[in-house]
Amino acid sequence: MAASEMDYVLPSELVDSMINAGGKKATVSVKNLLLRGFYSGSILGLATCLALTVGIQSGQPFLGSLLFPFGFASIVLFGMELVTGNFALLSMSTWAGKSSWPQTLRNWVWVWLGNFIGCVFVAAILAISLSSAGTVEISADGAGGVWGAVARKLIALNQLNVETKYMDLGSTGFFLAFLRGVIANWLVCLGVTMALVSKSVPGKILACWLPITAFQTMGMEHIVVNQFLHTAGVLLGSGVSFGNVILWNFLPVTIGNLVGGMVFIGMVFYSTHRSRLANVPDEKDIKLEREIAAQMGGR
Repeated sequence: MAASEMDYVLPSELVDSMINAGGKKATVSVKNLLLRGFYSGSILGLATCLALTVGIQSGQPFLGSLLFPFGFASIVLFGMELVTGNFALLSMSTWAGKSSWPQTLRNWVWVWLGNFIGCVFVAAILAISLSSAGTVEISADGAGGVWGAVARKLIALNQLNVETKYMDLGSTGFFLAFLRGVIANWLVCLGVTMALVSKSVPGKILACWLPITAFQTMGMEHIVVNQFLHTAGVLLGSGVSFGNVILWNFLPVTIGNLVGGMVFIGMVFYSTHRSRLANVPDEKDIKLEREIAAQMGGR
């Protein structure tokens, strides 16, 4: 059976198609980068709130982590833009000459901004909802029921993951935020890449679900999730300054995510599978290339 007829995509075929998709992605308009980035940021914000709500209601945080990846799955299936995945994909296309570094940086900046706008929007409407439009004093234990508990959790996470874990430790904290960002996007890009190895919808969903659950359960740092968490916490009255959010979380985590995706997925896959193996058919799977281009936002 030819590779194009199998549900499984050969690694070399996958890498070649990812490179071509990345080249197309580099030319996507700013409007589409922002719109698709907005969707990705907003859906991850909702998925994060769902995970926290389920964890609080059940008393089992792992159940929340198990449901959280639905947001990532929709991004893969709908071909939206997530800056963390682009850190790997656009690097590969640039190394292969299908894109340039100015085009790649343009993509990263606009998608990061689109993700952030989506996260801010969801953080704002959820802050209004969780506090019942400011009519509930969420700082009091037990106030507001489950919604109040979720709001207090968002505040606690904002304080913990900006000040306690990182700012209070100085340069060591900055390094730890960076390191956890590396691990997070290593797993996230692995999930996106594993999803592309399957041509079936159930296969894609299952493949991306496991690495995403792993990064969430391990408590690693993903910039888009953090854009929601640390905006919502500030809006709910955590007392953390947004300047500290940027310096002690957004900055080191973005750099860590860049290294994790570009080096441990993009560079490794590009280095070992870029050249076609002797037993891989020479003909291109045009259907696969179109599929990957659509899923990775390269229309």
